[in-house]
Amino acid sequence: MSESALHVVFGAGQVGAGLARELRARGLRVRVVRRSARPVAEGAEVVVGDARDPAFATRAAEGAAVVYHCMNPSAYTATAWEAETPAQGEALIAASLAARARLVVLDNLYGYGEVRGPRREDTPLLATGRKGQVRVRWAARLEHAAQEEGLRYVSGRAGDFFGPGTTDQSLLTERDVVGLCKGKRPWLIGDPSATHAFSWVPDVVSALASMGVAETDVEGRSFHLPVLEVAPGELVERLAQSLGVTTRHRRARRPMLRALSPIVPFFREVLETLYQWEQPFLVDDSAFLARFGRQRIPVEEAVAMLASRVTSPALADAEGPHLR
Repeated sequence: MSESALHVVFGAGQVGAGLARELRARGLRVRVVRRSARPVAEGAEVVVGDARDPAFATRAAEGAAVVYHCMNPSAYTATAWEAETPAQGEALIAASLAARARLVVLDNLYGYGEVRGPRREDTPLLATGRKGQVRVRWAARLEHAAQEEGLRYVSGRAGDFFGPGTTDQSLLTERDVVGLCKGKRPWLIGDPSATHAFSWVPDVVSALASMGVAETDVEGRSFHLPVLEVAPGELVERLAQSLGVTTRHRRARRPMLRALSPIVPFFREVLETLYQWEQPFLVDDSAFLARFGRQRIPVEEAVAMLASRVTSPALADAEGPHLR
C-alpha cells in the first residue's frame, strides 16, 4: 500500500492512540477521529466529532484507504453496548463504503460464549449474555455488509488487554501495577489460578497496523490477535517479583460479586462473563501468527517491559495521585 494512502483511526483510547503513533512511525498519513481536539500522534491530523453519526463519520473518512474501528462504548454496561456498538458500527460501515476503504475492526472474544478448550476462528459464536449477543450480531452485520454491500473488512479479536495504557476496563490496569510498588493488593476475580488469554497492548497495535497494510487475502476474515496465556495470579506474582516487592492478591468470588452487585453496578456487569475467569480461557492465535509471520512476546519479556515502564519517574509522578 502506498505511503501516500490515508489511514483514518476512529477512537483514541488505549489502542487507537497507540495505533496512530504506529502508523505514523511506518511513514503513513494518519487522521484520528475523536471527541476532543487533544493531539494523539505527531504529524497526525485530528478531527473532532461524534462517530456514531454516519454523515459525520463519512466526512471524517473521506479519502481514506483504510479505516480503523477502535472505539468502545462509553460504559461497560449491557445497555451502553446494545445502544452504542450498532450505532458506531453502522456509521463506520457507511464511511468505509463511501470511501471504498478497507475497514479494520478491533473486536473481542465475547461472542463465543462459554467454550471448553481453545477458541478458534471457526468456533461458533454462541454467546447468550447481552454483551456477547452484541458481538454476535456485530459479526453477522459485518459479514452481511461484505456479501450484500461490498464492504472490505478484516477483524482482529483480542483478549483482555494487558500492558501500557490499560484502562479501568482491564483486569490489571497500569495504575494497578503502579500500585503494586506502593503495597497495594490487586483484586482478581474468579479463579486466579485458571489460565487466561491476555493481549499485550503493543501487540494489538502492531497487529492492527499490519492488517491495515496487508494484501487483499485478509479481507473477509477474522483473526485472533496474539495472546499471552497465563494465570492472573501468576501474572501478579511475576510483576511483583520484577518490581522487587512482595504482594498477595485479593480474590473476588462469585458469591461476593453477586451480593455486592445491587450497590456496585460494575459487579453486576462482570457476572455475565465471569465464566471467562472461573475456568481456563484459551485462544488459538496460530492463524494470525502464520499469516503475518509474527511471534508472541514472551510473558517474562512483557512483564519486564511493563515493570520498567511503571517505575520510570515520569510515569510514577503522573500516575501517583490516581492510585486506587
